[in-house]
Amino acid sequence: MWYVPVLIVVLAAGTIAGVTRFGSRKQPGGSGTETVSVVSLSMDQIHFLLAKLKKEEAPESVCGAMCYSPMEIPFSAEYICPVCGEKTIYTGNQSAFFQWELGAARRLAESIDSSTAFSVVLDESEYCEFCCENGSGRPVLVLRVTHEEGEETANSVSVTDLRMLNSFLQGSLFWVTSNDGQEPLRDHVGRMAELLGI
Repeated sequence: MWYVPVLIVVLAAGTIAGVTRFGSRKQPGGSGTETVSVVSLSMDQIHFLLAKLKKEEAPESVCGAMCYSPMEIPFSAEYICPVCGEKTIYTGNQSAFFQWELGAARRLAESIDSSTAFSVVLDESEYCEFCCENGSGRPVLVLRVTHEEGEETANSVSVTDLRMLNSFLQGSLFWVTSNDGQEPLRDHVGRMAELLGI
């Protein structure tokens, strides 16, 4: 597969350029931590990966699980703003988002940020009635990308967008759906470029 040698080249280039980050993670079994290096892709390297993705043959789609029982939507959900610490109450269909999707969105955004040499931040301010500036319409998550030169791009995103972008930055040809299916990333090259401000 094309992405294995590409990632080796990117890792080598990233190390030379000084963009390899170091972090710690728990070892299997929960005993202690180990230091691991994480490749932080530059914008030039991402351009290269996008060009390669366009040329590669897309993998076949794989259907995910279809036998899940429908889950009951919670009546209400408390949203605690990570910026100001204030509480906002949501009811109805929106409460399901906080129950099942917000945590995943945060984890994916952290993984995306750790995979890039520039800043990627998930902005949740529209969900906080104290931080939201306009207070009108349906709130959305916003992905803010600040390039190495300081230029910022902001796009509203779904958890699906974040899943696709995270998979792309990991060098995959496909992204994993919410029901563990697999869909080719080649169909979404334009969206990946848009989210990264390319």
